Formats: sequence, C-alpha cells, structure tokens
Amino acid sequence: MKKLNPAFYAFICLAALLCASGCAPKNYDIKREITVQAPVEVVFNQISSHANFLAWSPWQELDTAQQVTFEGTDGTVGAKYTWKGNDEVGEGSMTFTAIEPGKRVEQDLHFIKPFESSSQVYMLTEIVDAGTKVTWGMKGENNFIARIFMTFMGGMDGMVGKDFEKGLAKLKTICESAPAAVSYEVKEVEWTAKKCLSIRKQVTFDAMSAFFGQHYPAMYTLIEKAGSKAGIPLGIYYQYDEVNKNADLAAAVPFDTQKKFGGDYAILDLPARKGYCIDYYGAYDKMMPAYAAMDAKLKELGKEQPALVIEEYVSDPMADKDLSKCLTRIYFFVD
Repeated sequence: MKKLNPAFYAFICLAALLCASGCAPKNYDIKREITVQAPVEVVFNQISSHANFLAWSPWQELDTAQQVTFEGTDGTVGAKYTWKGNDEVGEGSMTFTAIEPGKRVEQDLHFIKPFESSSQVYMLTEIVDAGTKVTWGMKGENNFIARIFMTFMGGMDGMVGKDFEKGLAKLKTICESAPAAVSYEVKEVEWTAKKCLSIRKQVTFDAMSAFFGQHYPAMYTLIEKAGSKAGIPLGIYYQYDEVNKNADLAAAVPFDTQKKFGGDYAILDLPARKGYCIDYYGAYDKMMPAYAAMDAKLKELGKEQPALVIEEYVSDPMADKDLSKCLTRIYFFVD
C-alpha cells in the first residue's frame, strides 16, 4: 500500500480545523440568573467587590494556591483583579468598567491562558418580590483559535454556563446567610437655600480627593478672612460618568454673609427645594450600599434618576480618625 504524503495529513487536519471553526458561532452572550432572598444592597456589595468575589467564584476552589493581586480601589471603576494559576484556571485579569449602584456592574475580562481572549462580563440586579434577581452574563467575539477550542469543548455556553450557575448558587448562600445589613433610612427633606463659595470642574475619579483637598481649605481661608462664617463643605455632583471615569462636580462651602472674597472662586446659589436624604456613617470610598438603598427607594416611589446629588460632609475625618463615626449626608434631588 502506498504511504500517504505527510502534507496530505496536514491538509486534512487543517480542513477539519477550518470546518470546526466555521461551525462555531462568532459571537456569544451567555447568561444565567438567580433570585436571592436578600436586600439589593447586600447582593451589590458582593458583586461590586473583587475581594468579595473570591468567596463565591466558581473557579477559586480549582486552584486555592493561585496568585491573586489587586490594583486600584476595590469597588470603583478602574479597579483590577489579576490571577495566575494552574491549567484549570489559567491566567488573566478583570477590570471594572462601569458600576451603577444597586443596578449593574460591568467588567473587561482578559484571558492570557489557556488562550488569549477578551470578553465583557456584566452582572445586573433587579428588586423583585422575593428579594433580588441577579443576572450574570458574558459576551464577546470568538477569534479563530477560540472557535476551534469551543467546538471541541461544547461551546462557550457549555464551558461557562455551569460555572455561572455554581457561582450564583454560592453567591445566594452567602447573601442569604449574611448578617443583617445596615439599614439606611431614606427621608424626604426640605433643603434650605444656601449661598456658597465654589469651584466647578470636570475631574477624573483618581483626582477627586486631591481636588477637594486643595479647594476646601482655600475657600475656608477666604471666607474667614472676609469676616463671614463658613458652613459645612459640600460636594455637588452634576454628572457622574463611569465610562470615561470622570465627573462634572463642584466643591462648595456655604457662608452666612456675602462679602468680597476674592480669589478664583464663584458664588453659587443653591435654591430651596425638596429632596431625599440618607445619613451615611463610614469611609468615603464605601458609600455604595447607601447609594444602592437610595436608588431602591427612588424606584419604589416611581421617581426618575436624580438630576443632582449633593454630599454634605458633616464630620471632619481629620478630627476623628474613627471613620465609622464619620457622617456624610447624601441628598438626591429629582425633577
């Protein structure tokens, strides 16, 4: 029998691979959902934190010795989680790209191993009668290598779907057995008209602390030198853009008597109006559950998204190092 040319075998293998890749879908959008009998703020606290994710990740137990690193401020846009493990978990990273308190979290997922690929991961929360419905999904485009791989592994849904189900089941157990969450009382309030010394600017998330830290002391100095009395400092948020990681905001300090203050600051009139308020105690970067509670209340009342958000920094964190006692009043104003 005549021996076949090796090139022929190579051609057959290539043809098989091309056929396999042609049969596999180019795009995918896999999702699973579960209902958790817990408040939305409890659930959202889990899905918006890379550190908390490790407790219910379906892949963590596949390699408990995997190397894990965190970059940025966890629970904020831009925070990154990187892992490197055995053949079962591979190597890659997840980066928060959007966080809408009480509603959705989006991440860029980048795999380096077992093969390089990128996907968009999303988690959605919705308040339902039984608690909170959670949807975990992933969408993207299969490249050539991925389409071949997925064909022989039963497709992306076959690979990832069961892992999502396992992870959601663990998430449900954690949330339903968690201690009672801090209860945030949303109060309807009458905002008193205020005149403020202020500066408004488009500021990146990373630069916010420095922005407030620079301008509050300067405004207090000007107000006091002019013989007026300064009030509680305010952070006024006109727009919060999680996609571009910046905000249109103002640092403002109320005063009791208008004077000639000088400097580069403008006079801002905040008119009296009705709004909703939450008293939040804690660190400034841990406010997400309070915002989720506010969003849930507004939805319950059938209100639209707020046109303006004001944070009133009642406590001075420099005077009391115990941040659990640090009070911030969060006001939502709807049109």
